[in-house]
Amino acid sequence: MKPASIRTFDWLFLGSLGVTLLGILLNFGTLSAQAETEFAAQGLPEMGTGMLIGALVLSLAISLGLWFLISVLRIGLARWALVLLTAWSILTTAKSLELGFDSTMAWGLLATVMTVAAIWFLFRPDARAWFAGTRGESGE
Repeated sequence: MKPASIRTFDWLFLGSLGVTLLGILLNFGTLSAQAETEFAAQGLPEMGTGMLIGALVLSLAISLGLWFLISVLRIGLARWALVLLTAWSILTTAKSLELGFDSTMAWGLLATVMTVAAIWFLFRPDARAWFAGTRGESGE
């Protein structure tokens, strides 16, 4: 049985993916227009929306893959991959804040905060014991 920290990780991490998807869906028109403009400036007209959708699918696949490796397969190394990807996300979010704050950024910040909180639960004593394959003091 999963310890409480891993169950909390599941809820927070999967919730952060839901928040990300919701933010993208609510701002899809704006994001699509920005992507179309950027790709058109590079001589690739009408590729922006497709690339946006492709990037979203790839990002979701990577995130769900990491969640599966961590929460189902109990692979401790995947925790560190998640830490690195989240650190990268924090750095790029901080850089994006210099360009301005909008609703897309607000959704992204909320998802990032939820992910950081989820990661914190991966390093609690009961989670460390679970990854090591030993039982926690609570018997879980």
